[in-house]
Amino acid sequence: MDRITRLTVLGGALLLSAAAPPAAPPFPAPGLSVRLHPGAPDAAGRVPYLDVAITADAVQAGTGDKLFELAAETNTVETSAKAITSLIVRDAAGKVPVTVTDHPINGSNIDRYWLAGRPVSGRVTISYRVPIDATLPPFVAPQYELRTEQGTVSGATNTFLMLPADDRARRLRIGWDLSAMGPDARAASSLGVGDRQGGKALTHAELGSIYVMAGHPGLYTSPAGDFFGVWQGKPAFDADALMQWAGKLHRFYGDFFRYMPPRFGVFARTNPRNPGSGIGLTDSFAFTFNQTSRAPELRSLLAHEMLHAWVNSLDGSMDQAEGLAASWFGEGLAVYYQRLLPWRAGMISTEDYLDDLNSTAGRYYTNALINLPNDRIPEGFWRDTRIRVLPYDRGSLYFAKVNVEIEAASHGRRSLDDLVRTMLAERRAGKPMDLALWKRLLGDALGQKGLSEFEAMMAGKTVILPSDAFGPCFRRTTVMLRRWQLGFDPASLVRKPRLVTGLIPGSNAARAGLRDGDEILNHFPQDGPQGDQKAMLTLEVKRDGRTFPITYLPRGEAVPAYRWERNPHAPASCAASGEKDS
Repeated sequence: MDRITRLTVLGGALLLSAAAPPAAPPFPAPGLSVRLHPGAPDAAGRVPYLDVAITADAVQAGTGDKLFELAAETNTVETSAKAITSLIVRDAAGKVPVTVTDHPINGSNIDRYWLAGRPVSGRVTISYRVPIDATLPPFVAPQYELRTEQGTVSGATNTFLMLPADDRARRLRIGWDLSAMGPDARAASSLGVGDRQGGKALTHAELGSIYVMAGHPGLYTSPAGDFFGVWQGKPAFDADALMQWAGKLHRFYGDFFRYMPPRFGVFARTNPRNPGSGIGLTDSFAFTFNQTSRAPELRSLLAHEMLHAWVNSLDGSMDQAEGLAASWFGEGLAVYYQRLLPWRAGMISTEDYLDDLNSTAGRYYTNALINLPNDRIPEGFWRDTRIRVLPYDRGSLYFAKVNVEIEAASHGRRSLDDLVRTMLAERRAGKPMDLALWKRLLGDALGQKGLSEFEAMMAGKTVILPSDAFGPCFRRTTVMLRRWQLGFDPASLVRKPRLVTGLIPGSNAARAGLRDGDEILNHFPQDGPQGDQKAMLTLEVKRDGRTFPITYLPRGEAVPAYRWERNPHAPASCAASGEKDS
């Protein structure tokens, strides 16, 4: 998957990157101390295991109650839950016997619970080993799982960290034992570089959305210490320069939104099969690269993911279905601002701005499912890439439309920026930042017409923008673009085995030789390529005992679509607007 997949995390950027600290709890939050000890890398630089020691305060469980939990499968990714060895659980009374039970949630998620064999109360310590399979091939899925290369290991806590099964917010401390990793070893987590104590209590979802990296990664730290970047592997681009760019943009965001998170981190690791994938995390995010990755194409990803330190989901959307249904807000705003703010800051060129805008617009206006109601997005999000991209594209263009209408209604005195800043200020003050607040502010700005248009958008009505929606420097044009067409039933790709069904006669896939019943062996990104009319698709197909590639252009009928271009009649001021290259 590509940058779209940050939604995967239910805890991803959509849900977990808190824009501001919540109101203080009435009592001090209990602590959660985690000690991580990676094993010694072998001759090939592969770290064989990660030893985990946890001390959790204020744990309560009766006999047979859920004591600890860790997803066995999270958003299609199999975690380390079933591989854990040497598990020991203790409290003040001694060793606690546990049994294991799995609870499937849906086709993409399974929760695993460790049940208490006797009553437990107070402080509990657990220790266990997580083996790391260095032979596991890279795949196109959220990049949570523990991966190792070049003497370094990285991964997200939602795949290896057992948490108390009580959903209590806890103050997290992460410590490291790097004694087995050789000289000059270093480590970082979403809390920062080295041993770290979190500055606020984290929700259960936020605790599961911490990234870690240890060994011999590259490291950049901003002069002020409020931004850091670490990377595993050897990028073909200048990673240090890219992280400096990101740190500068991070400071611009803080000025724009009038709030600066205490710290933000970026993690990067290689994935030859799926470069450019991003997942949002607690006060951080992680992305992938390969030897073809270049800095310009990664800047958009960095710009988007860092926005989630400020702009994330509405309150009350923390479970999976509700989170995906509310993604029009957090993801739509992030796409809207990911090009606008870097352009305003003079950190991307006008050409880069237009390329980003037109990739979104082209993907949206050619989407065959453009009119799918928002409440149907959760059911198909993981099964059809056309559904998966809708919250991003629809949401971003809707916000552009709202911005134009607010500017017109206020005679240029207000904009969408004012509504967003107000909402974020409410959250920082400990007040709800929810759908009700959005509707109230929208109604105040645009009246009943604005509310009616919002409901129409949620019902799937196509968002139509005026020609000058992005200012006088640009104008709308109409071009013929071809729809994304996989050529067979997208559900074929989530079955086991992945057998082709529903092949469309006459499609490019059929013309290239694909047949019903073929087994597709490889995984490949689809979300990003939907915005690229020339992107080819290569399937590794198994048929009658033979394996061979099939390559084709996944496009169908041509339809009219909107794009934006420089306005030849634009005012002279446009010549200097956002023109600086990074």
